[in-house]
Amino acid sequence: MTVAMPFSRSLAKQLLARSARLLTRPVSSNPLLRVDGNYATGNDQSSHAYKLSNLRASLKLARTYATASAKPAGRPKQHTGRTPTKRTPKSTKGANAGEKPAAKKSKKKAAQKTKPKAAKKKPSKSALLKKARTDHADLKAAALLEEPKQLPSNPYQIILVQETKGSKGNVTNSAAAASNKYKNLALEERERYNHEANQNKSKNEEAYKRWVQSHSALEIRNANNARRLLNRKAKAAGKKKHIKPIHDDRTVHQPRNAYSFFFKERNDSGDLNGMSVAERGKLAGQEWKSLSAAEKKPYEDQAAADKTRYLEEYKTVYGDDPPSVKRQTK
Repeated sequence: MTVAMPFSRSLAKQLLARSARLLTRPVSSNPLLRVDGNYATGNDQSSHAYKLSNLRASLKLARTYATASAKPAGRPKQHTGRTPTKRTPKSTKGANAGEKPAAKKSKKKAAQKTKPKAAKKKPSKSALLKKARTDHADLKAAALLEEPKQLPSNPYQIILVQETKGSKGNVTNSAAAASNKYKNLALEERERYNHEANQNKSKNEEAYKRWVQSHSALEIRNANNARRLLNRKAKAAGKKKHIKPIHDDRTVHQPRNAYSFFFKERNDSGDLNGMSVAERGKLAGQEWKSLSAAEKKPYEDQAAADKTRYLEEYKTVYGDDPPSVKRQTK
């Protein structure tokens, strides 16, 4: 009796050959792969169906075991002594839709290295001397030292000029001769020399005033400042030369304080007669300290009025504010 197979002959041959190997091989330790070998030997249809069903079940189990068996694990890597680094999963775009992307930190620009300034060369001695000479010449030019020549203003000077004009010899001899002549003058000659000296004195004052008026009040003020500096330099150098300040009626005098008005009043009263300047100052200072605020008020008013006078007069004469006002406005 033939059995109808549900598959092709080639495949049936392969299955029968594989089933024969399974029945003759040793029993597997895996129960899933064991195949029962107690089959019936009859030729009935039920025994053939039972064989086919067992073959199908065994083939199905073999296929399942072949696909489900785990791959053999690889050999473990040798230990290198390093701790494995944890890998953080990369954040996917849109994972946190509500969070704003972190702002990129702007790299600070490297500070530019400033080049060291070249050290200034020290001026030479010759340059310093040249500068000192130039400054001194400028100071002398600002001092207006070329004043008008003065005529002899006393009888002895007149005689000395007369004696030096005619003589070409030593000035010391001329001075001695002028001194002897002055001592032996007759009354009429003395009167004549005195009259000439007074005329010369008037001429000198007129010439000096014209010369001062030929310069502005500011130029005269600057000239007096330059003369003071020249006197300081001469004193520091050990020289006895002294340059007199230029007398100018336009000079603006400094304002007086309250105590100066009080001292002038006490000095003019005659109560301090017979005292030295130091004694007068000491007594007036003690009296000033003992005054009340109401008693000092009149002198403080005079000082305030004099300060107003100084500010207005300074601006009118020199065309500028005084240095004290400039320092306050800075």
